[in-house]
This record gives sequence, C-alpha cells and structure tokens, in this order.
Amino acid sequence: MDTVLIVLKLGLVLYGIYSFITYMSRRSENRNALKDFRSSSPVLRSITDEEKSALQPFLMGQGLVIGDNVHELDGAFVRHGLQTQGATTLHDTLGDVDVLLPYDALHYVEAYNEAQVVLAGKCAVVIRLNGFELLEGRVRAQRQQAQDQQWQRGERGALPSLDETVAAEVATGVVVPEAAVASIATDPNARYQRGEVDILSQRTETPEEVESRIGRGGWASAFAWLLAFVLLWVATWDATRAARIYLLGAGLLAGLWAVWLFVRKPPATAPEREPQPVNRVRGMLNQISVTNAGNTSVQSVGLFIGDKLSLVLPSHWRNAAAVAHGEVIEAELRTSDYSAVGFGPKWSVSDEWRRFQPVYWGRHLLHLIIGLLAAGAVALSVPDLRSEAALAAQWVMNGSGTTAYADVGQLADNPPPWGSRARMAGEGRCEIDLSGRAGVPATDCTLVRWNGTAPVIPSLDIPQTVLALASPHFIRVSEDYTMSSLIEVQRLLQGGRVDDRLAAYSARERTLWIARGFDQSVAAIDAACKDAAGLSPAACERLQRELVRAIDATVDKDGVETPVNTWQALATSAAAGKENADLVLSRQQLASVQRALAQAVDSVVATKIEAALPAIVPAQGGVLLASPTRIGNARVQAPGEGSDDVSAAGAPVADVAEDDTDSSLLARWTRLQRNATAEGLKPFTLEGLVIASGKDTTGTPWVRVDPSLDASRMTAAGAHVLWWLFAAGLVLVNGVLFALRWTQGSRRRARLEADISTRPAPGTSGLF
Repeated sequence: MDTVLIVLKLGLVLYGIYSFITYMSRRSENRNALKDFRSSSPVLRSITDEEKSALQPFLMGQGLVIGDNVHELDGAFVRHGLQTQGATTLHDTLGDVDVLLPYDALHYVEAYNEAQVVLAGKCAVVIRLNGFELLEGRVRAQRQQAQDQQWQRGERGALPSLDETVAAEVATGVVVPEAAVASIATDPNARYQRGEVDILSQRTETPEEVESRIGRGGWASAFAWLLAFVLLWVATWDATRAARIYLLGAGLLAGLWAVWLFVRKPPATAPEREPQPVNRVRGMLNQISVTNAGNTSVQSVGLFIGDKLSLVLPSHWRNAAAVAHGEVIEAELRTSDYSAVGFGPKWSVSDEWRRFQPVYWGRHLLHLIIGLLAAGAVALSVPDLRSEAALAAQWVMNGSGTTAYADVGQLADNPPPWGSRARMAGEGRCEIDLSGRAGVPATDCTLVRWNGTAPVIPSLDIPQTVLALASPHFIRVSEDYTMSSLIEVQRLLQGGRVDDRLAAYSARERTLWIARGFDQSVAAIDAACKDAAGLSPAACERLQRELVRAIDATVDKDGVETPVNTWQALATSAAAGKENADLVLSRQQLASVQRALAQAVDSVVATKIEAALPAIVPAQGGVLLASPTRIGNARVQAPGEGSDDVSAAGAPVADVAEDDTDSSLLARWTRLQRNATAEGLKPFTLEGLVIASGKDTTGTPWVRVDPSLDASRMTAAGAHVLWWLFAAGLVLVNGVLFALRWTQGSRRRARLEADISTRPAPGTSGLF
C-alpha cells in the first residue's frame, strides 16, 4: 500500500513539473509574440477620447496605461493557464499575444479573429473584435446594469430592453407608427407581444416560501458522519498507534457533532433563511427550445417571460396539463434565481406549504446509505466484533488484573464477567462434535469440558478381514536402492548439482518401491470380499478395479509384455514364484493403492458408524471452556503412534489433527473412543479475555475465552466498537424514519396532485 502511495505521489509531482514547464514555455512565447507585435505592427489610427473613457474601468484597477495608437491584430484565440492548490491563473491570447477583453468582447470570439487593439504594458487591449465595438459594448453593459438594478430594487415600470433598436427608439423619442398605436389601443397586450416586461411590485418572501427554498438540509450532518467514520478508521491503523487515542476522541466528537447537526433546526436568523425579495411581474409567457452549443443534438426547453426573464417553475408545476404559452401572465419571482413562488391566481407556493405540510425523507435516505456502508465496512474489517467489544469493555473498565481459577466449582459458582481476563488450569476432555464432517462425529478441542462425565462411544465391531486391509503391514514395501542409486547417478552425470534441492526432490518422487509377498495381499482382499460381513460386492468390485488400474502390471506372453487388465489375471500373476509376486511400484502408484484400500475400508466403517450413532452418550456436567483456538498442548495420536509401526512408505506416522481431512473413518472413530477413556483427559491452561459466558440447554455453565486478544489493541477495539455503534444507530434510526417519511410523503404527493388537477392552467383565468 505504501509503495502505491509513493508511486502516486511521485506521478503527481512529475505531472506538476511537466505542467509548470509547459506553462512557462507558453508564457515565454506570449512575451516574444507581444515584443514582435509591438515592433512590427503598423499604426491604423489614433484612439478616440470616448474609447479611452470607455476603457478606464479596466485600466485603473490593474495600473495599465494605454498608448494612443491603434494596431491591427489577427489570429486564433487561446485561453491557457495554470491551476495550483485551488488557485487558477488564466491568460487570454490572440495570435499568441496577451489581450484584455473589455465588456462582452469574449462573446464575439470566433475561430479566426480580426481585432483592433491598443498596447498597454504587457498586453494589448481590444477595442474592436469581429462584430464587437468598444462603445457599443459599454452601452450594452450600461443597459444591463440598469435592468439589473431595477430588477433588484423592484422599481415599478417596464424593464429596460437590451435590444439596441428598441432602446434607441426609447432614448431618442422615435414616434411609434400609427398602425402600432392603433394596435396598442385596441389590444393592451400588444406591447407584451413585443417582449416587454413590467415590474408591478416587490415584496419579501413569506416564511413558507423561505422554507421551500431552504428545505430541511442534511448535507452538513452527512459530511460530519463521514468525517467521524474516517477518523475511527484511521484510528485502527497500526501506523497511527501513537495518536490512536486522539483520533478516537476526534471521531467521537465528530459523531456527536453530526447528531447535533441532524436534530437541530436551523435558527430563523441564519443568513440563508433571510427572506429574499420577490418581484411581481407581467409579460407574455414564451416556451423556447435552446440548443446546446457544445452538442447540437442536445436541446432543452426553457420558459421565458417576454425576452428578458427566464422562469423556473417548481417541478410539480411543470407537469400541469396545460401551461398557457403565448399568453400574458402575472408571476411572482425571486430576484436571486427567477424561481416562481406565485403563478396566476391559483398557483402559490405559500398556499401549498400551508395546506400540504412538507415531508422530508431525502436526508434520512442519505444517512441510511452512509450507515449501511459504514456497517458493511466494519463487518469486513472485524470478523469477530464480539471479541472487539469485550476488549473495548476491558479498556473502559480499566480492568488489568487476571482472575485465576484452579477449581471447577469456583468457576461454576463465580464465573468471570464479560470483558475481564481469566486464567483456568486443570484437566479436561475435548468435546464431541456430533455434526462432524459427512455425519461422522469428531473431537473438537476448541471446546473442552472441565470435570465432566466421560462420553460413551460404542465399538463398531469391524470384521477382522476388513481390519486387515487397514493394517499398516497390509502391503510390505521397501525402497529399491539399486534403482534409486542409478537414478541419482544419472542425474549427476546430466550436470545436476549435489546441493540442488529441487532436483533431489524430483528424484525422490521417481523412487521405486518393491512390494514383497503381494500374493498374501491378494488373498486378504479375496477374504474380505467373501466375508458376509466384509466388503459389499459393489465395494469389492470397485477396489479390485482400482488396484488393477493403479498397479498397471504386465506379464510376459511369448516374449511380449502384455498388460494385466483383470483382477483374476493380476491374482494369478502375483502367486508365489510368479513374475508379479514382488511388485515394483512408483510412489504415485503406491499412494493410489493405499487410497483405494482406505476407501474400501471406509465403505464398511461408514455403515457401522451410522448404526452406532444413536448409542453415543455425550459428556455432561462440569464447565465448558471455549476458545477460538485449540485449548491445551496435548497432541492427538494417530493409530499405531507410540509403537514401532511404520507406514507403507517407510516413514514414521506424524501427528494427526482432530479435523485432518486425510484421516480415515476408522482412525477418527478410534480417536473418539480414546477421548472417552482416561487417556482423553489432558492437562490444559487457558488464559485470555472473556468474550462470552452463559449456560447451555442442559444448565451447564460455559465460558468463552480468547487468548489472542492483546491489551495493546484496546484503543483500536474501542474505535471498532464505536464505529459499529454509530453505524447501527444510523441504520436503525434513519431506516425507521425513512420508511415513515416516505409513506407520509407519498400520501402528501397524492393529495397535492389531486389538488393540482382541479386548478386552471396558469394564465388562462386572467391575472391576479
């Protein structure tokens, strides 16, 4: 992980260096281009006093001084710059020369541009650009400023037009044609058809309108919850061990802060809740399809009042059956974002807010998602949260001592509390897991019964003919040292090194073994097949078939080696004095033979175990001790261990784990029987943190102890527990509230839609 972070940081540094070099190279080209333009560009004319006056607002704040000569500049427009730590520096260039674009000159930029500029220090100031004229741009800016001021102040009267022709008519007092006068006289709305808009009055928002604009919020508390979970996650890192307690405290404070943000109601004096101005306007409602300049296939439909104001309707108003496009309407709009709070006589946000109380469920859904993500993350990070909770409880209770129990009665009468440390020592017996693998019981030494009764495990009564197949002496083998020596010499002659462990291992795998007296093994198999209580016909046939395939023997017929394909042929060739009486087997062949014999024996043992299961009497009484790991240090002996027996491969029998998947059914049952005897009692010492305790269905006390929980991880465990508590609280509280609010919101939406369906379309029933 650290390597990935280092690579990412190095990549970011290299990218930053590359960006800076590219930026400085462009700036050098811009300076050279301005220098060449200053020395080689001819003078077209002199700048006028009016043009100088129009440029003053753009020069004074930057300390620029312009010359009197106007030059011609053409080329492509490029905007480039550099962004560092949130600060952005941009430069506008025309033909690689830095330019200053006054007023709305940027709107006139094209792919190839022709401009007139005056030089001012380190840049050129544009006074003409394609269709842009400096003085006309100033006039447009003044008209826009006048319109904005009237809109913000709510001054009664018609809004100034930005259209140059209409504005010129108004400013110069051009006489309106008689036809237009007659039209206005007969139709008072004719002036609105020309795009004019009147401001009728201004007021401030009502409390309901403020509430509809602000909503209930919830983003701040969601951010605080994310901060809390991040701090708690960082507190579990090993790298933050030194600051872990401070991170845990910060995470707790962040969680409490999130709760406070969630439950508090924003004060009425908050800046965002200050009522905004609302203008009541009159004009013609137009619907215009606007094409996206960046993607002409994308079009959006917008509502406008006249040609001056955009109109933003509440989402549920837009779905009305008919909106009176092309009619003169009156509307109440917020001055900040042109959103409508009133539309005609029957459409009012305040009225809806009073009659249909709003229901907020979005913030509950947001917090529910955050809680589910946090719960999933902690579940993946901590497999056993119960142990972490116990460790955290010990940390909170400042429990550092360990209670020692040397007597089972003391433990039963006064069990250790959850989250404390305890030490138990004595003799116990591994419990029997009756569910076992494949329905076969097994001993479970992660659960030990201290001072309980011994279990009763019945005998299986396996026939001797079948037990003979499971004997380690059933196939007596010895290594073929002659062939092994030849293989080793051949390896060395081919350039192999004496200390080459891989080659030596490969040579051992090719070692050959000699099975002597195989005719006795054949006779024992036949006896097990003929015994009525022995192998079933199907099991016998399968065993013989597997042995023939695994041994892959041959016989000499008229000088030709012929494969042996039947059991009868193999038995005949293995008779005393015959060519297969002493078989030569590879390690793989020997393993296949042993596996086939074990499967045959297991088929008989499985039947016996199924019949013996009801006779098993589990241990009772005492106290049960549980642990995630094996309790005690006694190892489980495999059959024959402690004697001079050797396996068929000639190697000593190793320790066999209680749940060893390679252990035969007979060996597993033998271990069960041994565990039920006095030999099954083993000394143990169990010391660790108590993570659970109680009584089972029979009333036997039990205590679960985890020795692996280290006291140095107490703070990390506290972070995990606090993380889980926060996540569970978010899920439970917001899950219930979301379901409740969603139901209420659905009912409110249905009532509101029914009310809207009875209203006349805005604008069709006259004005306010």
